[in-house]
Amino acid sequence: MPVYSYQGVQDNGSRISGLVDADSPRTARLKLKSQGILPLTLTLREEASQSRKSGAGRKAKPRDVALVTRQLAILVGSGIPVVDSLGAVLDQGMNEPLGSTIAAIREDVKEGQPLHQALALHPRSFSELYVNMIRAGEESGTLDVMLERLADFLESQVITQRKVLGSLFYPLILMMVGILMVLFLLVVVMPRITSIFKGLNAALPLPTIILMGASDWVRHETVPLLITLAAIVFFVSRFVQSNRKKVDRLILLIPRLGGLITQDQIARFARTLSVLLKGGVPLQRALEIGTAVLTNRALKEAVVLAQEDVKNGESLGQSLKRYPVIPRLAIHMIQTGEKSGKLEELLLKMAQGYEAEVSQMVSTLTSIIEPIMILFIGAIVLFMVLAVLLPIFEMSQAVE
Repeated sequence: MPVYSYQGVQDNGSRISGLVDADSPRTARLKLKSQGILPLTLTLREEASQSRKSGAGRKAKPRDVALVTRQLAILVGSGIPVVDSLGAVLDQGMNEPLGSTIAAIREDVKEGQPLHQALALHPRSFSELYVNMIRAGEESGTLDVMLERLADFLESQVITQRKVLGSLFYPLILMMVGILMVLFLLVVVMPRITSIFKGLNAALPLPTIILMGASDWVRHETVPLLITLAAIVFFVSRFVQSNRKKVDRLILLIPRLGGLITQDQIARFARTLSVLLKGGVPLQRALEIGTAVLTNRALKEAVVLAQEDVKNGESLGQSLKRYPVIPRLAIHMIQTGEKSGKLEELLLKMAQGYEAEVSQMVSTLTSIIEPIMILFIGAIVLFMVLAVLLPIFEMSQAVE
């Protein structure tokens, strides 16, 4: 069925845009009017069919995917067929590119494909974890339950990401404003002030000489400096890519930062594994999928090697115990879960514990960084003020 993008006005006067599927433009307009929307523009979308054939397209935002998953969980749980549920979600209007993706998935399901196969055609928006959970739900007849768990999982990820980014936002803004302020003072303000001192033959204080030299250097060497920084970033990134595993292992040894990264990685791995095991995915397959969420090569290698041991009949906790990069507490909880038969529950509790620690550690670090940055920027401004005022004081004393 064709998909149309529209822009319209709701009954309350607010503007709205989105997607609607209909046999013809006239049917699409009638469908929108029945929803209380007066369409102003209606355009046939070709992206949905192209996306369905090639699986290409931009990646959807995680919060949009989480919202759609929650809506589908409610609709499917209410007994509405999958095709109709996808249509209902689509009719509500959603952001691109997820709107076109959902439209393509609906067409594939309508043609007889299982939902998980239709989702697998769009890997940029729906991960392997997502597809396998949906597959397990379809095969076991518990699709609504799997959608509910997926929605919880995705929403918790979005919340955690927002907390971390929110904690880092203020220090980053403070740093950027400080750098721009210092550059403005050096490039624009200071040359006009220090030009007065250059005409004098008197000896200038050391802070004034340093400031004048720094101002001249920044104004004349900005382009070479930027080129040098770009070259350094390029070569460092190439070195890191070619020695990724060694660099990742060294990062884990850095005090505070190494522990923060380890806890974040283990939390993501444990939560993913818990969701998959609760969904009925076998442990071996769950480990293969869960390994994909690990970005640190040292931790990923340890889990991959442990996965081979599990394939040979060993327990997961005993296998991970061989690798010192895995925290002892995580291994202890996994072994306890295996012995008690509640591995997925303990994995979830472990993930929640580590996520809480990561959030607290990030908040602590940012609370320490903020005053340090304020003091640093204040010290630079104080130095500039002294560099300008000291020669003025000396001249006033000489006049007296």
